[in-house]
Amino acid sequence: MKGIKVKGIALSLVGLLLVAGIMGTVYARTERPSNPDHKVDLKLSDQDEPEWQDGVSATWTATNMAPGDEFAFDGSFVKLRGKFPKKVDVGKVNISCNYTVEEESPQTEADTDPDTNDHPDEMAKYMVITRCIYKFTYQEEVWEIDCLTGELATIPGEETPVEEGYDDRWQVQDVDGDGMQTFYDLKESPLINLPLLRKGGGKEACFEMSVRFHEDAGNEFQGDTFNLTMIYALEPR
Repeated sequence: MKGIKVKGIALSLVGLLLVAGIMGTVYARTERPSNPDHKVDLKLSDQDEPEWQDGVSATWTATNMAPGDEFAFDGSFVKLRGKFPKKVDVGKVNISCNYTVEEESPQTEADTDPDTNDHPDEMAKYMVITRCIYKFTYQEEVWEIDCLTGELATIPGEETPVEEGYDDRWQVQDVDGDGMQTFYDLKESPLINLPLLRKGGGKEACFEMSVRFHEDAGNEFQGDTFNLTMIYALEPR
């Protein structure tokens, strides 16, 4: 594999020394296009590009990624900021992904599958998401949703900004039943209904993750590049 590069909404992962990356593309919806007060908008930033924009690049970067390697991406994140209609106190964020695979040229001799680009799901099923955290601020405290378990870390007290505890809409589901949560699973079961608050809190959130190239990945991915696009969408709740 070659490594991992990430852009705000798009992620690239590569085979053999696996080079991967994330690039960002944001999809925002408008409730009432004729009235700017009712516009729904979403902007991104990350640790390298603090200016709010529609996408960020090279957010998560790893090189020389071999099967079994894990990249914690400590200190790497995508921040999300939303704008809602005046009467909306909470927006919801949906997170999904898409991807392609690029075959190397000239072909790596050890690459046993020269056509991985025709079935990118096969590589995506070996890209294991080992940390997937969505953070937001409520009443000046940071709350976290673990998107691998769907659990909300709440603060002691009676009031919560969203439903208590586990919500399977916040969890990457193991769609193919292989015992792992991968980018294939995220594509097939997007995260939905993640909160982005206004009342009693901010309008910003932060998304963090870690990735492991599964140790059982074989020679069919050597030299290949996995290009992942992370997609963040905001709409009023």
